[in-house]
Amino acid sequence: MPTRNSPGTIPGDSDASRAVRIPMPADDVDPVRSPEDAGSSAENQQQSSSSSLAGMSGVLPPSDDDTQPGRHRRKGEQVVPEHQETAAEDENVGSYYLDNKDWKGALSRFQSALVLDPDNPDVYWGLAEAERHLNDFADARANYQKVMEYDPGSRHAKEARKALADPAIANAKPPKPAQPSASPQ
Repeated sequence: MPTRNSPGTIPGDSDASRAVRIPMPADDVDPVRSPEDAGSSAENQQQSSSSSLAGMSGVLPPSDDDTQPGRHRRKGEQVVPEHQETAAEDENVGSYYLDNKDWKGALSRFQSALVLDPDNPDVYWGLAEAERHLNDFADARANYQKVMEYDPGSRHAKEARKALADPAIANAKPPKPAQPSASPQ
């Protein structure tokens, strides 16, 4: 086993070409010493401090931004997530699902898009189409009406008018709200 005065090699490896140097701590580094100990110099304090990133600057890739580990954000500074979901992405994937007749997948993606962009008539169109194919005619009717309300002259609004003429959709009753059950006395 190497000591701090001998170069480190892998034990049992006699081939000098495969020798691996193991970095050893400096002579005055005591892992138990506190930085506040009397008599320790600033240089020794710096050497004895521990960090999971110490000595990793040559190994870690450079940071894309100016934030450093341990750096505190300034007031008002926002953290930008690596990937931020957008309504357009949800709408595109929802349209793909509609084209492939994956009605539940389309419904899920258009519901996500609705949260991010509640004033988009194309989102309501996608919701209505998915709900119609899932036989949820009451919700489909409400969403077709939203399409016509938000964008009355669009191609989707014309198709919504045709869909609303379908008796199954036009006569669909909204589900009754849950009745509170009578509690026994």
